[in-house]
Amino acid sequence: MENLDWLIRTMKVLSNPVRLKIIASLQREPKHIYALAKELGLSYPLVHLYLQSLEDLGIVKGRIDESKTDERERKIYSVVPFQISITPELIEKLERGDVNE
Repeated sequence: MENLDWLIRTMKVLSNPVRLKIIASLQREPKHIYALAKELGLSYPLVHLYLQSLEDLGIVKGRIDESKTDERERKIYSVVPFQISITPELIEKLERGDVNE
């Protein structure tokens, strides 16, 4: 964890129930954004925005699907293994700027 701003941004991203559903779905099986949007009953642009915020944090990653059969480039998204442990001591260290420990 880099700093308190990173922790706040991470908590905001993970506080959204739709993002948690996306993580759960991708944990079961990597998917194209189209399949994920259909599964969740959401629009492609909305799922794209959610995935982008998760990808920016490093919680999910996209890779180009080499088996595509049409002209469009498609990404398959999957979860990157992660663990976040938040304690009062960590929050206090981050607030102080003491990130080396």
